[in-house]
Amino acid sequence: MHGPVSAAACAACLVLGALVSRANAIGAPTRASFEPGVVSTAAAEVRLAISPDGRQMLWGSIGRDAPAEQQDIWERHRIGDGWSTPARVSFDTDAVEFDPAFSTDGKTSYFHSDRAGGFGGTDIYVVTRDPATFAFGTPVNAGPAINSKGDEWAPTPMRDGGLLFSSDGWGGMGKHDLFITRPGAARPTDLGPSINTPDEDFDATLSSDGTTMVFASGVMTDDKAATRLYVSRKNHGAWSPRQPLGLGCSDFVIGPSFDPADDSTLAYSANCPGGKGRMDIHREPMPGASP
Repeated sequence: MHGPVSAAACAACLVLGALVSRANAIGAPTRASFEPGVVSTAAAEVRLAISPDGRQMLWGSIGRDAPAEQQDIWERHRIGDGWSTPARVSFDTDAVEFDPAFSTDGKTSYFHSDRAGGFGGTDIYVVTRDPATFAFGTPVNAGPAINSKGDEWAPTPMRDGGLLFSSDGWGGMGKHDLFITRPGAARPTDLGPSINTPDEDFDATLSSDGTTMVFASGVMTDDKAATRLYVSRKNHGAWSPRQPLGLGCSDFVIGPSFDPADDSTLAYSANCPGGKGRMDIHREPMPGASP
């Protein structure tokens, strides 16, 4: 990460140092970390992304084989019957690179970064991907219809070509709000008061059919980190009022994500009892999902 980075520069920055220590685990049964020692390590591992074909995974990592606050994107992919050794993805730099997500066809990936040449603090970028070789191209800024002078976080591509993401640069209810942009739109649309609040609303993920949205919401300041997961479902084209999801094993839970092949399970990042590091990736059954 080049230069000083404020606590507000990225949601994941707030899991660092003293904030992580204060995001205490609550009294919940111990849950196994996802791929302990491989994906979940002593670093802070956030927002698992699995490709549509299930053959590659990406995730954000803070301080993994790097300075304690450096945010990178890591990957592993299928090799025969096994998996490659985790490594920083080819397009990663020493700038902030975080919150990866695959497009629904697997041919591109999205992430946010504060690399040089952007419109604001952290911008959303898109990079091509070859599903056969797992190779990535050169990232391209997603442009001024998405990126503002503020911070854009956690992009999630949609089946209709839209993009779901959070931003504090397009106005809204408070700090970061959740927005959707459509192809050809001049600016994104705020999801409104049934979803967004005066606090931080971010890290949204969608089920494979696009009808269930899970996201993180809460308070993130220099001395407090308290967020939990919420769910909304699309009914007749509109998102239902948010409801607490009831998943998570600490008072600071972020980075939810669905496996595109299995909507019955949700991954999230938290500092849980028995974890491997500052934040591990965990997976639990999604409430209300069919077994």
